[in-house]
Amino acid sequence: MNQAPSDLLSRCRSLKSLKSVHARLLVDCSIFSSELVLNKILRSCSRFGALDYACKIFAAIPRPNAFLWTALIHGHVDNHRYEKALILFRQMRRESVQPLNFTLSSVLKALARQTRLHEGEAVLGLIFKCGFHSDLTVQNSVLDLLSRCGQVDIARRVFDGMQDRDVVSWNSIISGYVSNSELDIARELFDRMPERNVVSCTTMICGCVKFGNMADAQAIFDSMPVRDLASWNVMLSGYVDTGDITAALRVFEAMPSSNIGSWNLIISGLCKAGQLESAREFFNRMPKRNVASWTMMVDGYVRNGDVTNARYLFDQMPEKNLVSWSTMIDGYAKNGWPHLAITLFEQYEEQGIELDETLTLIVILACSQLGARDKAEAIVQKYVRPLHFSNVQLITSLIDMYAKCGSIDKALQVFEKAYRKDLLCYSTMIAAFANHGMGQDAISLFDEMQRVNIKPDGVTFLGVLSACNHGGLVVEGRKFFKLMIEDFCIQPSERHYACMVDLLGRAGCLDEAYNLIRSMPMEPHAGVWGALLAACRIHSNVDLAEVAAGQLFTIEPDNSGSYVLLSNIYAAARRWNDVARVRAMLREHRVKKNRGSSWIEFGSVVHEFVMGDISHLDSDKIYFILDLLVEDMKLSGYSIDKQKVLRSPTNPLPSLISYDIMEDG
Repeated sequence: MNQAPSDLLSRCRSLKSLKSVHARLLVDCSIFSSELVLNKILRSCSRFGALDYACKIFAAIPRPNAFLWTALIHGHVDNHRYEKALILFRQMRRESVQPLNFTLSSVLKALARQTRLHEGEAVLGLIFKCGFHSDLTVQNSVLDLLSRCGQVDIARRVFDGMQDRDVVSWNSIISGYVSNSELDIARELFDRMPERNVVSCTTMICGCVKFGNMADAQAIFDSMPVRDLASWNVMLSGYVDTGDITAALRVFEAMPSSNIGSWNLIISGLCKAGQLESAREFFNRMPKRNVASWTMMVDGYVRNGDVTNARYLFDQMPEKNLVSWSTMIDGYAKNGWPHLAITLFEQYEEQGIELDETLTLIVILACSQLGARDKAEAIVQKYVRPLHFSNVQLITSLIDMYAKCGSIDKALQVFEKAYRKDLLCYSTMIAAFANHGMGQDAISLFDEMQRVNIKPDGVTFLGVLSACNHGGLVVEGRKFFKLMIEDFCIQPSERHYACMVDLLGRAGCLDEAYNLIRSMPMEPHAGVWGALLAACRIHSNVDLAEVAAGQLFTIEPDNSGSYVLLSNIYAAARRWNDVARVRAMLREHRVKKNRGSSWIEFGSVVHEFVMGDISHLDSDKIYFILDLLVEDMKLSGYSIDKQKVLRSPTNPLPSLISYDIMEDG
């Protein structure tokens, strides 16, 4: 009677067939005739992932014994439902059912996967009470728990005290040492193993891969008599992580079989190597794709700056999750398309997917780039909670966002609300003060930062020097530049030099600025010479302007700004032949003047404009208001100095962005 149901259950290949057999056993009343049959039904439910169905069957059993409890608990552990497994175990204890060794082993596995050492210690006491302290299966589970919870030294004492050890025991202790970054001890134990299996070798390969030692990983892999898919994927992952895409391709092509994970790994490696065409070929060849496959390709295009192809793939995705949305929105933000990032985020909100801190940071970045205060404020009100003020990265992004949106008071409020402040947090607030011309506030915050024993870095000093620059604090600027070099041993970067050159130049100390450039240990970049050239325009120093412009024409021959500045300097000095010469250089080198671009937020909508733009729906009204403003400026005593205007060879009308408005008198 029992044999027939057992045979029927053995032939079940799906949940549907299992339910059919279950129904038959219920009809002929043979289901409760044997606990073996019940045990097999519960295990079959676990195999098909039908745990809720298993619980309903279990609830109908009058007095389940330890074997049936164990089958249900083990089924939940195998399906990664660890919390439910622990709840069932506590219920089993309340029913005064004595656990088996396999019961305790399953419970220890659940605790190990959740690294719940404290509760594991309570189970260890029960193990001794039940007399299972010498049981090999239980001892192996104890090793696994201690190793996963970082207690590898205690695990080693347990291992050394074991009378009997099997390959699982060795694998557990080796895995513990690998997980705790003690590869030398793991390798010593691996070499001592009386016998190894695929898991042993794969664990050791994982350790080698973790430390980037692909030569040893390959040697172990080559020595394996049998390799499974996991071992192949570990090798593939190692070569991808170390950037050896050639070796990764060799491993992939040699694999006897592969899964989605294998394909995703090779696509990820090709994307990281910048081989987008090859990555796309593999993507197109994939027999089956998941959300990660699509997201990796989108991320690959985004990293390569190709947001068009990234968006095309994104729109083709059959399913999108939080990561895929974040990747595309972040791609727009980091590639100079913040308004598209915000637009896509608004579409994301319509999906009803819960926002996480990562995406919040991405959207805040986009708002910072746009200076879209209203939109940023709406996002903060909706998604930022008081608990987020413990996240220093989020706090720093909010400070930066409010500062760039022109709300320095809000930025300071966020800074003061932060539960803890690190170097980056202070540096960002100092830079915010600097960009708002609040030099003394930036210096005061720098002093406070030192009082709380946070050591400044190059970024901090750049903020302080910028504050001195914007505030015209020449003496203080010299002091901080010297302090950075002599007291904090920070080698100035080109940006530090550019800031100092700008500060000295604006103050009229042109010779000092030029000498500072000549003393630079590295070749000055365009920013340094550009700062000097701009200062020469302010102080009408033609000779030094020619030196700076000559360097800029070599470094950035296609940058129209240098030509415009030099031409305006010549025009101010009424050297019209030189003005004509610069115009000729523009034509000769076919340099195009950059179109000025700006945007403004009004009513939570961002409006973007370029020079001479008439595409806006309200362009007639906008230009009418501009004309009124120009007339009002004239009536207030201002005039346009047209001598400082460089007219485009292709456009006889002067560019509005080149006007110098001079006050009469």
